[in-house]
Amino acid sequence: MIKTIDTLKYEYRNYNNIYEKIKREVNSGNLFCVQRGIYETNKSANKFALANVIVYPSYISFESALSYYDMIPERVYLTMSATFRKNKTKEFINDFGDFYYEDINEDAYPYGVDVIQLEGYSIMIASREKALLDTLSKINIDENEETMEELLFDDLRIDEIEFDNLDKEKLIELSYHYKSKTVKNLRNFLGVKND
Repeated sequence: MIKTIDTLKYEYRNYNNIYEKIKREVNSGNLFCVQRGIYETNKSANKFALANVIVYPSYISFESALSYYDMIPERVYLTMSATFRKNKTKEFINDFGDFYYEDINEDAYPYGVDVIQLEGYSIMIASREKALLDTLSKINIDENEETMEELLFDDLRIDEIEFDNLDKEKLIELSYHYKSKTVKNLRNFLGVKND
């Protein structure tokens, strides 16, 4: 269970030195520091849930979400999340793993995010379509469709069957929230003309 410093202060309110009590709980393996002011009681806690609280607001996206949905063959060890208005990429390393955060266009941020239940945690994660768009929005390519096909299926290694199973209407609708030439090229690849 994720606990903030305020939660722990309340739980340990009867102790003379709350911070010393927290330190003892950490040293005894009852609490694990996620980052300053955030603790977890379970050493095997779900990384996606932890990622959501390390930087708020954020949601799981990019290759982490693509891997979760089996859209790419690789297992991704870095937990990647989307944020906005942080003005730089951020990386946190703790006992649970590596957590990476990257800004996306603020206009695109709130759309296509789902809340799923995983191992007792509520987790914010990009939909399959949004995870692909977030990933593409960070890549610059040329104008032609052949390059988009190579980017999707060779470079990013998107599973072609999984790509065919995406909700194309949702993909196109979400794509208009991005200010990305690569995302625009995806619309052209999908047959959207006069864009």
